[in-house]
Amino acid sequence: MDEQDILSRFDNLVESGKVLYDRQQRDFAYIDGDLEFHFLVTSALANKTTIKTPRSQAGDENMVKPKLRPGSDISTEGFEVGNIGSDHYVAVNKFCYARPHLMLLTSDAYKRQYEPLYNNDLEAMWTLLSTFDRDYLAFFNCAKDSGCSRLHKHMQLIPKPAKSFAAFLDADNAREPDVPFQWFYHRFDSAPITSIYLSTVYSDLVEQATRASESFRVYTDITSPAAACPHNMILSKRWMIVISRRQAAINKEAGANALGMLGVIAVATDNEVQNWVRLGLTNSLSQLGVPR
Repeated sequence: MDEQDILSRFDNLVESGKVLYDRQQRDFAYIDGDLEFHFLVTSALANKTTIKTPRSQAGDENMVKPKLRPGSDISTEGFEVGNIGSDHYVAVNKFCYARPHLMLLTSDAYKRQYEPLYNNDLEAMWTLLSTFDRDYLAFFNCAKDSGCSRLHKHMQLIPKPAKSFAAFLDADNAREPDVPFQWFYHRFDSAPITSIYLSTVYSDLVEQATRASESFRVYTDITSPAAACPHNMILSKRWMIVISRRQAAINKEAGANALGMLGVIAVATDNEVQNWVRLGLTNSLSQLGVPR
C-alpha cells in the first residue's frame, strides 16, 4: 500500500459515486481576534448521519441496512483499502472533504470510540502516516462530545491543511496562537518514534486533558470503565495535540471534530458558515472545549 495506490482507489470510488467528494468545494477564511478560521463548504457532507439514538433508529426500520462487521456501526464493504497489521484496516471515508480522506478502523469492531488509544492504535496511525510522501494529519475524536459520529473505534487521516491553529508547531520560534480552549501538545524530539514513545506522550497529554476537564467539572454519561475523558487527538510526523472537550456542538449547525478545533471546519452549506459567524467563532470554540 502506497500513496499513489490509495489515491487511485479513492478516485475510482469517487468516479463510481460510492464515495462523496465535492471537487468544487470552497474555502472561506475568517479572522476573529488572533485566529484565522477556514470553512470548507462541501456538498459531500449534506447527507452525513450521526450516532443514532433509539428513537431515531425506529424511523429507519424500512431502510435497507448496510452490511456491517459484527459489533460495527460503520459500513466499509466496498470501501476497504487494506490492512495495517493484524489489528487495523484502512477504508475510504464515504463523506470526504479531502483527497484522500481515510479511516483507520479496528479489526475488532467491538472496540469503542469512547476508549482511549492503545499502543497498537498509535502504532497503526504512525505506520499509515509514514506511508505517505506528503504530510498528513491523523486524528481521533474520542466519545460523542468530541464530535464523533460512529461508535466503532476509528481514526481518520487527511493531507495536512495548509493553515490551521497548529501550524506554529511546524516552525521554529513561531508564536503560539491565543486559542480560547485548553490544549496540550508535544513536539517530537530526536528519539526514535516507537509505539511505546507515542503511547507515553499520548498518556501524558490525556492525563493533562483529564485534569482540565475535572477542574471544570466536565462529566461524561458513559459508564464503561474503559471510557476516557472526551478529547480530540491530532498526530503529525512532528507533533501530537490533545484537546479536552465539553460538547460536540453549540447547535445542529455548529459542531466541530478534531480539525474543527484547529480552525478547519467542514460544513455542508453557506448557512452553516453564517451560523458560526453569528454565534462568534472564538467564543463557540471556548464552549466546545474547556476554556482557558
